[in-house]
Amino acid sequence: MDNKLTFQLKVESQLRIDQVIKINQLSKSYDGKISLLTKNNSIINTANLPSLITYLLTVKNGHVLNINIEGPFPQLKQYDLEQICSSAVVRKSHPALQPAMKVKIQ
Repeated sequence: MDNKLTFQLKVESQLRIDQVIKINQLSKSYDGKISLLTKNNSIINTANLPSLITYLLTVKNGHVLNINIEGPFPQLKQYDLEQICSSAVVRKSHPALQPAMKVKIQ
């Protein structure tokens, strides 16, 4: 049985690209539909990455996202989205390169 859940999510700071990709992957792996409702009542399908990125570039600090979830267990997806968009989740930084070492060649 499919359920429908609509809720608002306040974005503390602009979303990073890794967060946007996680939202897209969550939507693609979900057996339902996750969409965003814009101020002018347009519907953004979160499974469509180019549309999602284009819309989220307009979202600034303190903006409220209107999210609509249709499918099984929408409360679980709501929790997942809240975790992805949370500013408390900080990406661990890993050094891309190892420090250079000087080697004397004879």
